[in-house]
This record gives sequence, C-alpha cells and structure tokens, in this order.
Amino acid sequence: MRKYLATLLVILTVLSMAFKLDFQLRGYLTYDLNSGAIDNFPIGYWTFTLPSPFDSFALKLTDYLTYSHTTSNLFGMNFIVPRYYFVDSRFKMDNNYVNTLYLAIGRMRLSRSLTNNYEGVQIGGLKYDTYRTSATEIGPGGIVGYISGKLGNYSYELGGAYSLELNNYALYGSLRTDFGQFGAYYETRYYQLSLNYQNTQNLPFGTLKYWAGIGAATNTINEPSFLIGATLSSGPVFAAGQFAWIGGNKYDVSFATGEPSNPNQPNTWNVMGEIGYNLSNFYVGLFAKYNSIWAESGWLPLYGVKITSGDFSLSLANGDLYVSSSMTGTQSVLLRVTYNYQASIDFLAGVQAAVMQFMPKTASVPGGKEQTISIAELYKMPEGSKVTVTGTVLAPVGLLSGSTTYIQDKTGAIMLYGRSIPATLKVGDVVSVSGSTKVYNGILEIVVDSVTVVGSAKVQPVELKELSDAYMSNMVYVVGTVENVAKDNFIVNTGNLKVKIYIKSATGISLTGIAEGKKVKVTGILTLFKGEYEIQPISQVDIETM
Repeated sequence: MRKYLATLLVILTVLSMAFKLDFQLRGYLTYDLNSGAIDNFPIGYWTFTLPSPFDSFALKLTDYLTYSHTTSNLFGMNFIVPRYYFVDSRFKMDNNYVNTLYLAIGRMRLSRSLTNNYEGVQIGGLKYDTYRTSATEIGPGGIVGYISGKLGNYSYELGGAYSLELNNYALYGSLRTDFGQFGAYYETRYYQLSLNYQNTQNLPFGTLKYWAGIGAATNTINEPSFLIGATLSSGPVFAAGQFAWIGGNKYDVSFATGEPSNPNQPNTWNVMGEIGYNLSNFYVGLFAKYNSIWAESGWLPLYGVKITSGDFSLSLANGDLYVSSSMTGTQSVLLRVTYNYQASIDFLAGVQAAVMQFMPKTASVPGGKEQTISIAELYKMPEGSKVTVTGTVLAPVGLLSGSTTYIQDKTGAIMLYGRSIPATLKVGDVVSVSGSTKVYNGILEIVVDSVTVVGSAKVQPVELKELSDAYMSNMVYVVGTVENVAKDNFIVNTGNLKVKIYIKSATGISLTGIAEGKKVKVTGILTLFKGEYEIQPISQVDIETM
C-alpha cells in the first residue's frame, strides 16, 4: 500500500510541475544626486502556462515588490498574496470579422488609453481594478474580456470588465481608421466617461503624432476635463507639447507617479513640453512644466535639461523633478535607470526528458515514427509529432528567450525550445534537430530531444512582404519609415505593411538616434506577442539608418 501511495505522490508531483514558467522583472530606480536618496519601483510578472492542449490558458501573477503585502494562511503556513492574480485565455478565431477572443478571471487591472503618450499623463481611458484595492483577504476579483477583429479596412476592439467583489463594471471600444484611432470608455466604479483620439501623419518635414481627449464623472458632466498633445520628429530633432484642463473632477486626468507638476485640484490647468536633439549615442532635451497653482502663487515654471542614453536618464532642473515619500526635500538632479529582466523555465520539457529516460527506446510517441522533413512540412503536421529537421541557427541560444533559438532552411523557419539545446551553438551552425512539435502562445516550436552540429552556412534573411505565419520564426528584414518610437520598440512603415520592432534588453541594442520619420532597414526574428506580429533584432547592426 505504501508503495502505491509513494507512486501516486510522485505522479502528482510530476503533474504539478507540468507547466512553463515565464518571469519578467521591470521597473525603474531613481537616484537623487544631491542627497543620495533612492526610490526603487520593481514590478514582477509571472506566467504559468499549461501543457498542450491546454496552453491557451495561463495563470498570471503581478506584484509591486516593494509594496506591503497581504498574507494568506494555507496548511498552517503564511503565503504572500500578489497584487494581481488571474487566469486568462486567448483564442484565435477563424472568422472574417472576429480575430481574437480574450477572457480572464481573477484580480487584475484593465488598462486602456489613447492619450498616454507623453510624460505619463492621460485623460479618461481605463485603469479599472476588478477588486477593492484596500482588501486584506483573497477574493474572486472579476471578469475581463474583449474581442478584436476587422471591419473592411478598419480594425476594432470591444471589451469590458465586471467586478464580482464590487458589483460594478467597465466598458470600452476602439476603432482604428484611415484618419486616426478613436476610443470610448465608461466605468461605474467612479462613474467616469471619456472619449480619446490619436493619429500619426507623415508630413514632408517629419512625423507628427497628436492626441486629444475629453472626460468627466457623471456628477460633473457639465464641468468636463480635456487634454491635447502632440510630438514631432524631424530627422534628429524631437519636439513635444501637451495641455490639460482639469474640470470639476480632479481624477479625470491622471499623472505619472511622482510628477511634480500635477496640480491635483479641480478647475486647474497643466502644460508641459520639450525640444531635443538625437545624437549618435544619446538624446539631449530641454523641457519645461507649469500649472495654474504655480502661476497663482507667482512661482516660475519648472525647467531643465535631460540627457538619455539607453536605459539611463539624467535630469537637472530648477526645482523638484520627482515627488516621493521616500525622497524628501528638493530633487533637482536625478539619475533614473530603467531595467527589464526576463527568464523562462519549461518544467514540462524537464519532466518529459526525465520520463523518457525510463521509457523503452521503441516506445510509440505522438506522430509515430520519427521523420526527417523540411521545416515547411512541420506546419502541416499534427501537434506532438516526433520529427527530425535540419536548419541553420539564426540566434544565440537564450538571447531572445530562455532556452530558445531558431533555425531556418529553404522552406521556412521554426523555434527550438529545451534545455537539451547546447549553449555553445553559434549563429550559422547547421544542425540536425530531433524532438516533438508543440504550439506555445500561438507559435509552433520543437521541444528538443537532441541537437547535432553537421556544418555551417550563412544566414539568409528574407524580405517580409506580408504579416503572415508563412514568415513565422524566420530571419526577416523590412525597409521603411520609423513611426511611434517608444522606450523599447518602434513601428516600421514599409508602405505595404506596418510592423512593430521590439528590442529585447538582453541584446543591448540602443534606440538612440532612431527618430520618427527616419528611413531604416531592420533585420530580426519574426515572432508573435499577444496576437501581434513583431520583429526582434539580434544585435545593434540589425538596425541600419538609411
């Protein structure tokens, strides 16, 4: 009897680890060069994905690591409860009008806005928590869902949330057209209603991005707030400006944490702007901020200079740059460092490898007899097929994601995953790979059993002519105009398509010098994130200005 119980315990332990864990640590550290005070704000993200065929579902945890935590007692032990915990699912729909269906349940935040484009300021939109943020007990949270798709040349997203704990809800919709993107938002927690708009235009002298919004609480609907802003990129020159009027409800407009120019009162205004220049390795900008409270008090505007290079930003000003309970006094010289660390562990692959050690070598596996085929044929086979393919390595192991690389042959490319992949593999190695196919987050991969280097070859990037799975995991390139530059990503508009370029922190690639309106050639791996295609470059030389 004890033997059977021990066996059952081992089986349950193995099953409990049959998932893939993705971890991300993001945040920023602000350092006052005058006093030496530090404010650190790290956020941890954990995603536990079930094995196929249940890999459309994932358990996600998000936590502000430096905040105080609620604890829960389980089996006589106290466990820290993260700020957000929920199970979500995403389904690709084979429909002309609906492309994606998303559903989630638990404690989470639904965030949507079209006006959060400069200095963390936005009007209306949604920052809707499905639970009472002051709660000290574990609760069910609520439900979040949306559908997205296309109506002719227009794309849309419709969604909402309902709080099981608070018995209130939020609704939103957005529509992207040839003349801009529109958004409408309503929530009954604070009874906020708002409309947003944003658009980007390529003009002869540069790229202009502009946005506007209006919002109010239902009890101050006759005293609405509004916001208007724009950025202009013309070669290396960057300029930005934004004005906000806060009406009868001071919460209509939200500001970034620590923003010193937040008037934090109804019937006030705020204005901010900057002009700067992108040099080869860093950006230098002059900025100014002002509000009606300061004007009434006879104060000067807040003005200064900021220098940015990669993840480092140094700011100097004539007054407070950051308001924080952990940093008292005047912070007029601040150094800010942003960071982003990612790791991935596939417990399922480890369990499979351990189990295979005890399996007879002639045992059957899904897909039957091992086959040597082209990569293109893999995409036609059922998931779980045991295969052998040959291809050229496209990326260093683990650079873009833990225990991951990609291979390419003349017919296509595929992602490889598993701890059996030698870390010594080099870009250009021709390898013979054996393993089993698996779909993870919409991407076909081979869970690797063995890898053998059989030669070397030159990687041949292919031109991305359309956003389709035919190019998935391949080394592709695009030539076009830069749009919507952010901290770690930007858009390339080729004239035929628009694709996001996403920079993984491990690559060390800097976007300094990349400005809206510039013509670039970008090479990288085509992948998929939350249903959106994106190119991930490998090194700095993969982004060429033209």
